[in-house]
Amino acid sequence: MENLMFHASIFSLIVLLSYCFLRVFYTIWWKPKLLEKSLKRQGIKGTPYKPFIGDMKEYIKQITEAWSKPINLSHQIARRVDPFTRNVVQQYGKISFFWVGKTPRLIIMDPELIKEVLSNKEGHIQKPKLNPLILILTRGLTTLEGEKWAAHRRIINPAFHLEQLKGMIPIFLSSSAMLIEKWKKTVSCGGTFEIDIWPEFQELTGDIISRAAFGSNYDEGKKILKLQKELQKLVIEAMQTLYIPGFRFIPTKKNRRRKNLDKKITSMLRALIERMENKMKPRETNDHNLLSLLLQSNDRGKGIDAKSNYMNMEEIIEESKLFYLAGHETTSSWLTWTMVVLAMHPNWQQKARKEVQQICGDKDPDIEAIRHLKTVTMILYEVLRSAFTKSQAYKLTLQSSKLTLRM
Repeated sequence: MENLMFHASIFSLIVLLSYCFLRVFYTIWWKPKLLEKSLKRQGIKGTPYKPFIGDMKEYIKQITEAWSKPINLSHQIARRVDPFTRNVVQQYGKISFFWVGKTPRLIIMDPELIKEVLSNKEGHIQKPKLNPLILILTRGLTTLEGEKWAAHRRIINPAFHLEQLKGMIPIFLSSSAMLIEKWKKTVSCGGTFEIDIWPEFQELTGDIISRAAFGSNYDEGKKILKLQKELQKLVIEAMQTLYIPGFRFIPTKKNRRRKNLDKKITSMLRALIERMENKMKPRETNDHNLLSLLLQSNDRGKGIDAKSNYMNMEEIIEESKLFYLAGHETTSSWLTWTMVVLAMHPNWQQKARKEVQQICGDKDPDIEAIRHLKTVTMILYEVLRSAFTKSQAYKLTLQSSKLTLRM
């Protein structure tokens, strides 16, 4: 009897080990090779599969090498921003693939196909799951999908209507005038002065967002944005290290600081929102800042039965966090690179300056003047086109999906 039980145990162990081996073999080798074969059968070329790491070693090597050298004054920035993807496209074509671990990543650079992916209504192509560290920063509109995304966008949109933004032009002028005055004083001391404009523009966009988003609560808003900036820095720092599931719950010094910052930001926003809501009830406020406009739009949605037509307190807090994250880094980077491009092309700098002087003269620009700044608008759009603020957008296929390939 004992002998029989021993043999049964050995047999069970062999079966278990065999299952584990086959499972690992299927996950690490067989499934990726099937996917690779399927892609190649459709005429899509790409890098050969390497178990476990895929192309990550080569990706890190190429980007480290590119970033170790000073950037040259050229509009060919892809070789610095993402050299690996650029090289894959050059070698395998505008529709190709490479490997992130055991997962193939399909590169699409065909405009019509990109449009097809982004407008997919079947629900099989969605945003990939975000690193939990990113969700510390915000769980707002950019992280949502489907009906939830549509409902939030419907509520938020009125706050960004052109008529509402017109009323915020004095805010933009005031903050910009203070920065120009600061530069004038700096230059007047010695005639010439070298300015690192990126941190200057970061401060400018932070100041504008504080005023535009929080209105008369500007000082409190600026404190919130300062805390968000620190939290963002800690999150980016953590994301540059190896991600270990659950590590963020270990009470290290930086993990505790991230958690405390998140709690403090949420608490301050909650108090600010409650105060604004109380002012709105008896119509005591004439504030036309983004947060009050969002609350007014949300309040109108409460009159409709469906819960999807309005946001609860937690959702409003997350969308408020997004005001800063969505506009701060992108806008400051855009303005900085515009200055670099204008320095590279003095003739366009002169054309833009002449246009501003002709249309605005000694007056502050209003919405009508801004509409007539054709050259300035063209320069800004061209910088966005050639030096985009976002190099990639990711989507995840949840099941087999059909796309119209144009090879």
